[in-house]
Amino acid sequence: MNDQNIPSDDEAVAEKSPLHDGASEVGSASPSSIPRSSLLRRVRNRTISSSSHDSTASLRRRYLNRRRSLSFDLSHHNSPLYKEDLPPFPDHIVQAKVPWWTSKRLQLAVMCFFGFLCLYAQRVNLSIAIVSMVDHSDTPELSNNNSSNLYLTTTVASNRALEAKCPEALSNKSHPGEFKWSKELQGLILGSFFWGYLLLQVAGGWLSERFGAKKVIAIGMFPVAILTLLSPICARASPYFFIVVRGILGIGESVMYPAAQALWARWAPPNERSRLIGLSYAGGQFGNALIFPIGGFLCHYGFDGGWPSVFYVIGSVGFIWTLIWCIFAYDSPAEHPTISTLERDFIQHSLGDNQESFKKKHKTPWLSIFKSKAVWAIIIAHACANYGAYMLLTQIPTYMKEVLKFDIKANGVFSMLPYLSFWLFILISGTIADLIIKGELLTVAHTRKIMTAIGTIGPGLFLIGTGYMECDQKMAAVAMLTLAVALCGVHFSGHFINHSDIAPPFAGTLFGISNTAATIPGILAPYIVGAMTKNGTRGEWLITFYIAAGVYTFGALVFCVLAEGEVQSWGHIEHSGNSNLGNNIDETLTISLHDIPEENRENGTEQYSHIDDGVLQKPSVPNKDVA
Repeated sequence: MNDQNIPSDDEAVAEKSPLHDGASEVGSASPSSIPRSSLLRRVRNRTISSSSHDSTASLRRRYLNRRRSLSFDLSHHNSPLYKEDLPPFPDHIVQAKVPWWTSKRLQLAVMCFFGFLCLYAQRVNLSIAIVSMVDHSDTPELSNNNSSNLYLTTTVASNRALEAKCPEALSNKSHPGEFKWSKELQGLILGSFFWGYLLLQVAGGWLSERFGAKKVIAIGMFPVAILTLLSPICARASPYFFIVVRGILGIGESVMYPAAQALWARWAPPNERSRLIGLSYAGGQFGNALIFPIGGFLCHYGFDGGWPSVFYVIGSVGFIWTLIWCIFAYDSPAEHPTISTLERDFIQHSLGDNQESFKKKHKTPWLSIFKSKAVWAIIIAHACANYGAYMLLTQIPTYMKEVLKFDIKANGVFSMLPYLSFWLFILISGTIADLIIKGELLTVAHTRKIMTAIGTIGPGLFLIGTGYMECDQKMAAVAMLTLAVALCGVHFSGHFINHSDIAPPFAGTLFGISNTAATIPGILAPYIVGAMTKNGTRGEWLITFYIAAGVYTFGALVFCVLAEGEVQSWGHIEHSGNSNLGNNIDETLTISLHDIPEENRENGTEQYSHIDDGVLQKPSVPNKDVA
């Protein structure tokens, strides 16, 4: 090696900063025996952002400025790892445990759980209420006239045969309702929510990253609760006025998911991300599970004609939750007044440089985002998964009434089962995903891909099976439908949280982008199903299930090919005065082993880095500026 590239004797003093064997997994094995991708991930998860790293960052900059680049070729690594670049967690953080009942991040997850419960209950209440709102007695297939129209005559005959096979069908279809809305109009009303839901997805994430998710969520959820309370009045005034109100309600809810992503980017340690975010989002599916039986009960026994009480009860609960959120939620651990120092330090240290990034105003790398294959993988998978999810969410009660011939009370109970299973699968899959990642059984990318594939292809297959069930096979149909919806919960540990993996500081914005695209199927699915199931026959529903299965599969294939699990080059924010190996590991200095004279390797002269179990000790430089 050229002498001019070697630090002088008065500058080079070897620093000895041994790895922390007790607290850090990195120190428990020789780095040369660990795959580089695993080692990089460990480094990223254990790098702490503190003033003690300033010397390391300054050292790196001085070496690069003077072009004193030393190279060292480890047999298992393309880039070296220096001991002072592998700071362990302090003992008091690693060895002490915060009791779960005092954990503020767990309390936040529980609050988010109930927030999403209210969110979905206010969104889905119409799906169960509309069964009682609409008068089904004058639909063409129930007509007993002697129309000469061949299609209508055939439909009447087939329905009479069906009623002989399923005698409860006639009484179910003659349920009186206030409104004579066509199937197309019902589809427009059910889909109108999603027109509004499109509008503030990206803005919700962007605003949350800059002004705090707490305010954004509160401002969005308050009008949602008020409009839910006013929904019966609006529906009775005009179906088109009701469509407008549902659209405005969608605008309010559109900020919730992007804001939650931005919130958890500040609160969730990487190895707990699947569980904490999964617990939060599971509230939505638990809300679905509750609204169907409660809604069915209120439609049958409630006040003001039954169905209006669904909106009154759910709107009141949403209003109460918003007040609780405003009092007890905080945007970050640093802002929480009662969080323990132990928990705050653990969260901040686990997030490393990303924690500092959140505190700074930064430009969103829009061009890099839309050029990223990883982002497009999320967008496409999210949109395809939502087509099937929204179709099921809005149409399950109608399917159970038209094909399986459940009455309104049984409809609510059996519509609950799929979403109760959905909720459980979100929690289970989140735990499994975190264990896989923490145990390094698979990479983050492979874990997200597998979870996405199971959570999309699986539901499609069971949907097709459901489509072949007749009304005298009710329990088999409910079992198939339950499995189809339950498996949807697995993708919540896949593409649904991949935003935080590839760009933590921009997680809210990324989710807003993908959820905007994923809302379009929410508009299309109810209208497509309404247009294709005008007669409510099993054959018509089977076609809609085949379409959903095809869309599911396409999204899974795209995600498995293009998705990533590591922070992208544009997905972190460089800032002076504090560098993090997790984001800058490829910029570390390297030395080539064959360039070091053998006698110097043996003697460990201060002119060269020492070699200790395959990890270099970087020579120190005096704390002065070097020209």
